[in-house]
Amino acid sequence: MHLTLSKWKSLIDLAYLILWIIANRRSATRSKEKKALYMSELERKVQTLQTEATTLSAHLTLFQRDTTGLTTENAELKLRLQAMEQQAQLSDALNEALKKEVERLKTATGEITTPTDTFNLGMHHISYAQSSFFPPQNTQLPPFHPFHSNLLTSSLNTNSHALADMMQQDPLGLLQGLDTSSRGSPFVKSESPSICAAESSGTV
Repeated sequence: MHLTLSKWKSLIDLAYLILWIIANRRSATRSKEKKALYMSELERKVQTLQTEATTLSAHLTLFQRDTTGLTTENAELKLRLQAMEQQAQLSDALNEALKKEVERLKTATGEITTPTDTFNLGMHHISYAQSSFFPPQNTQLPPFHPFHSNLLTSSLNTNSHALADMMQQDPLGLLQGLDTSSRGSPFVKSESPSICAAESSGTV
């Protein structure tokens, strides 16, 4: 059986058509597979992004809560700082007022003394004590006499013991009781009657 040329051409065209259809189906299958793979990859990425979004949302909530707490604490600290500054100002003003009041009271009562005045006052007491316990160098003593010397010695011993007893009992009272207007020593004043009595008895 012999085929004509036209039939051979139709068979060749049919074969090309079949090959084309097969190639298109394979291409469509590959496209579907790629599309499915791409969709699955997108779904996986979406799930990952959703998980990250949930985690970030939780962190954001924590950060917002911490920010709110820090803001509140900052406001409280500012209020406490203002209160402490006001308290410090009030304390300074009160201390200044008390200092002025103390100075005013001291000035009113005359209790303010400078260090120089205190030193001069102490030197005055020392010089007064020395002048009280030691007789002046210009004091003229009576002529020496043995009998008078014995009486004077006994009188001095007696007065010395009496003065020592008084100093042990009340030293401050004794010093305060001294006569600052007299030029002589209290020992000379207390011994003069004894000396006069001794002289009068010796004369008799």
